[in-house]
Amino acid sequence: MRKIFTTVAALLFIANLYGQTSSDAIDFSRVMYQGTAKSTGMADALGAVGGDQTSICINPAGMGLYRSNELNMSLGFLCNTSESSYYDNDETTNRLRLNIPNIGFVSTREKSNYSFVRFTQFGISLNRTNDYNIFNNARGLNPTSSMIDSYLGQIDGYSPYDIEQDFPFTIFPAWQTYLIDTVDGYYTSPVPQGNLWQNQEYDFKGRSEEWTFAFSANCMDRLFLGASVGITHLKRFGTRTYKEEVPAGYHENDFRDWTFTEDLSSSGLGANLKLGFIYHANTWLRFGVAFHSPTIYSIDETWQTETENHMRLFDAKYLSPNSAYNYYLFTPLKWVGSVAFVGHRSMISIDAEYTNYAKSNFDCTDDDYYDYSNTNKEIAELYGRSLNLRIGAEYMLRSSYIRAGLAYYGSPKGIGEKYGSIKKASIGFSAVASESVIFDFAYELSHNVNGFYLYDTGNVELNPELITQKQFRSNVVASMRIKF
Repeated sequence: MRKIFTTVAALLFIANLYGQTSSDAIDFSRVMYQGTAKSTGMADALGAVGGDQTSICINPAGMGLYRSNELNMSLGFLCNTSESSYYDNDETTNRLRLNIPNIGFVSTREKSNYSFVRFTQFGISLNRTNDYNIFNNARGLNPTSSMIDSYLGQIDGYSPYDIEQDFPFTIFPAWQTYLIDTVDGYYTSPVPQGNLWQNQEYDFKGRSEEWTFAFSANCMDRLFLGASVGITHLKRFGTRTYKEEVPAGYHENDFRDWTFTEDLSSSGLGANLKLGFIYHANTWLRFGVAFHSPTIYSIDETWQTETENHMRLFDAKYLSPNSAYNYYLFTPLKWVGSVAFVGHRSMISIDAEYTNYAKSNFDCTDDDYYDYSNTNKEIAELYGRSLNLRIGAEYMLRSSYIRAGLAYYGSPKGIGEKYGSIKKASIGFSAVASESVIFDFAYELSHNVNGFYLYDTGNVELNPELITQKQFRSNVVASMRIKF
């Protein structure tokens, strides 16, 4: 487990020319549906239920249950809270965002009641599939080491020229700002080995979303078939800042503090295909199966770093070159199995999703001949099979509905792994304004725990303590459905 954490930390903070890491592949591959209030209230467990525009992203056959045209619009309010613990010091941060998680339209065409196909549908919808808005901070007093110790371990045997060639964004800036120097032919540093306040801050914004173009058919009111083409878009940008400073009153040498800031921006377009069916076995049992092809992304990314050193007598700053590049990302395929039990006034629905994150991989474009084989190998070693489970319930109360749901999204590191898994709970209800206008509302709370190390010094006694981060996300969604 420690090997996984330290490897990920090294990939994040000790990257060289190319910024793509295994964790980026997982972040961009993972889907966390954020759509209509009805879907949110039932924890997105609609694979065998359908009749909702977010359900089309899960199983396109769900659109086959529409018998009229529908326009749907949703508005969301998101609150992210992060709690970090590092060397017995706790930090809490918050971020609030308004968003549009869903907007869509379904057109329905009625056939003859005597034909095998009774209704056909065509739909266009936009659904948010992940949210990258996050702000967290971890701070603690490390008694044993500095990230500079990790730098020194990496350049043992290197010449200054080699450092510039192999570490132009990380260690070479430290050399240029006198955080690393030579004494008697050996690399050394004015930064103390321990007794340092260490601070790591993530400040990112962005999202991934999917435009879905779907076709479906209602066959004898028992079999529902669907297919969709998804045009996906992702954007993530922000800064990752690491800082070390001596405690107040420290006068052992001239060093005061140093800061390493990464400025990252990623934007990509992709495409995928989804196929599915829903079958009504009888009046109370429904089940469905859907296949999601890999999404093929073309991603443009820029990366730049800034290193600052503050000494008692002087300051030094180095801004790295601005690196811009393009690459392909192939996300893993996904299978979704669903079952729903339907009563006169109530319903319980269960979805199970299976994917293997070890199959995520990068590839170079025609303009970029970088070899991603080592990164793809790391993805295969660090990540594995994942299972997502969702259960939703709905109860009819007069002309309205009350909803609730629970969900578990398995860790990308493998089935049974603790870190990286996400738990969700939700409630919701609908209010009928007229025969053609329905309002839906939902509240969802998600929680996950992550653990990682800032760096690996190569010496167990000098390695920093594990940072534990708890993430809480509150999501309020309101939707309006107009039927005509």
